[in-house]
Amino acid sequence: MASLFENQFQNQRPLQGARVGIREELSDLITNVDAKETPITSMAKRGSKPGNTTFRWQVDRNPEPSVELGILDGADVDPTSPSTNDAFKQYTLGYRTEVENNIHMFRRSVHVSNLTQDILNIAGVQNELSRQLAKATIDLKRSMELTFTSDILPTLDDGVTPYRTRCLTAWIKKDKASALVNADKYGVQNASIREIDANFITPETSIVGTGTDVSDLNENTVQDVMTSVYEQTGQFKNHEAVVGTKLKRQFTELVYTSRAPAAPAGANPSGIRATRDANSDTISASVDYFEGDFGKLALIPSQFLHAGVNPYTIVEITYNGVQAFKLYDGRVTTESNRVKAITGDGAGGSGELTVSAANFDAKKAVVLSSANAALTAFPLLVIAASASTADRAAAYALARYRAALHADNAKCKGFIIPWDYIEIRYGGNIAQVRELTENGGGPRRMMEAMAALLVHSPLTFGMFDYKTNNA
Repeated sequence: MASLFENQFQNQRPLQGARVGIREELSDLITNVDAKETPITSMAKRGSKPGNTTFRWQVDRNPEPSVELGILDGADVDPTSPSTNDAFKQYTLGYRTEVENNIHMFRRSVHVSNLTQDILNIAGVQNELSRQLAKATIDLKRSMELTFTSDILPTLDDGVTPYRTRCLTAWIKKDKASALVNADKYGVQNASIREIDANFITPETSIVGTGTDVSDLNENTVQDVMTSVYEQTGQFKNHEAVVGTKLKRQFTELVYTSRAPAAPAGANPSGIRATRDANSDTISASVDYFEGDFGKLALIPSQFLHAGVNPYTIVEITYNGVQAFKLYDGRVTTESNRVKAITGDGAGGSGELTVSAANFDAKKAVVLSSANAALTAFPLLVIAASASTADRAAAYALARYRAALHADNAKCKGFIIPWDYIEIRYGGNIAQVRELTENGGGPRRMMEAMAALLVHSPLTFGMFDYKTNNA
């Protein structure tokens, strides 16, 4: 008697030939482990709606004390000659001033075809348009977080450059990164916006680590920046710092190795020993708070710090009949902002680094080991060893790897943020969804947010400005 067995259907299953009545079982489960937090946009106060595209507020300071030599008993104030005897004081000019900032627009748009929205049966998704809008919301919020920590300088809409808000690194480091340099990253920035008054810029002593490796972080540098912040406010209080992942790890390293103070010549540096209960099954290897002479610093890790570390732009060219890749520091592709080769990365005296699929791992290891060496005078050019697809892919992968090394520097940054002195001012709703014209191709939506970063006074902020390599 003829029988029908399950294994007779095996060769009829999808991707192996014609299917005969067998349904594909696709779970409604969609896994996404990406749940990165955005601490600055989440924790900053929500300010009032800006009254204009450019808005201003006042900052004030108190006079410095002076040693007094006393007043003769019975001496009168001479109201007729205050300019000569300095009998009268005024506490406005030289003390109180205005600062200003601009609005900044963020936008995302989504489009879903009619068949996708109305006919297609997608596993785990009841409404694809709603899902696209949910993704756009996350994308917009993360982009705002990254933007607000950057060194973007304020600009006015002149028909070429849009309105831009002054972002956190530019507030703290003032305009040290000049508009000319930042033009490589963000395009032309006009100078029509009011500069921060010299009396209210973040002190140099509140910014530590500029140009140095994150491994140089030690107890003294943290104490120094907290001391500087205290000297501005005169308030002994706890602070919070939003820090990159590599900087957070370096704080933990302080538990195991003390680099402060520096050991005398020929002496070994002092060490800190971590102990635990012999009966405990847990080893604690984390520093979440740093308590110093002038308060406690809570560490809040973040993966969305920019802090002036702009992503490299990679441009593909044809070079001697093969594909090659140039890297640029910023979005403008001019020779003036070409990325330089690093001493010892195998680029030689020309800056040319030739890569094949066969030697990719070796070249990658050399670039990594050379990342802390000095930059050369030669612009970097990553060249495919041949015209093959595999060699072209290897060259592109190495260019991206070099760009990722540079991006690691942002993980070494951190901001000491007094939350009472920072707010985000939104225009209308935080993110407004608008329905766009549907011309037959399916529903379209636009999500838009208008926001500006308001720093009440840069004096109260601090910054860890370390890096991890020279890439």
